[in-house]
Amino acid sequence: MAHWRAVYEGPSEWQAELVKAVLEEHDILAVVLNLRDRSYGNFGRVRVMVEESDYDQAMMYLRLSPPNP
Repeated sequence: MAHWRAVYEGPSEWQAELVKAVLEEHDILAVVLNLRDRSYGNFGRVRVMVEESDYDQAMMYLRLSPPNP
């Protein structure tokens, strides 16, 4: 079983999807983990997770080409 680490945490799902798209352009498997509680007005955060072995490379790509809305 793979170990996962967060490379992004933010308030909106669309921003997380942008981060995921940047990582997938570089062949890094990324998943969006929605921790928001919709019963309290969408309170909470959204994370983008990558496998532990891809973490350093993912962070490098996000620093070099941050997602722009």
